[in-house]
Amino acid sequence: MNSLRTLAAVTVCLVGLSLSSCLNAPEYPDTPSIDFNSLTMVRNKPVGQTEIDTLKFALDFRDGDGDLGLSDEDIKVAPWNQTSGGPNQRGYSYNYFIQPYKKVNGGFVKFINAGGFEGEYDGRFLRLDEVEARPAPLKGTLYYKLPINIDGAPFFPGDVLKFEISIMDRALHRSNVITTSEITLGR
Repeated sequence: MNSLRTLAAVTVCLVGLSLSSCLNAPEYPDTPSIDFNSLTMVRNKPVGQTEIDTLKFALDFRDGDGDLGLSDEDIKVAPWNQTSGGPNQRGYSYNYFIQPYKKVNGGFVKFINAGGFEGEYDGRFLRLDEVEARPAPLKGTLYYKLPINIDGAPFFPGDVLKFEISIMDRALHRSNVITTSEITLGR
């Protein structure tokens, strides 16, 4: 009878150990990592003469300390309130970097706006954690919408685009750069 209890106790301990190993937090680097998930388009009804397509990006992400996103309060203080520096020299209040490429004569050309600077389509996504949250690994899918004017220069219906995208965490660690699939505007 005692050996049966011992066997039952050992079994419970082994099951407990195996469950606790399943509950251990995954280990990811503190620099965020992203993978392309999808790119879709929503055709919006024209407002007056303006035609707009909304591009919807989905990126899978992993971050070891979970410090992704910037709140409205974050961007009021340094370093996120700076207006220079960062990947496109536009400051650190942006954390989602989008570089369009337009298909021209069968190849893709990096799109740079008429003013000659990059980053026109950069944006910001909000915090994915609470302000007082302890650092913890974070994994999920980040969704981002980008409205694109297609009523004339620089983009027209029928233009084929693809994008290079990266993100940055609050410690200013920039992720890897991914390339999206191609998408045709205005269809």
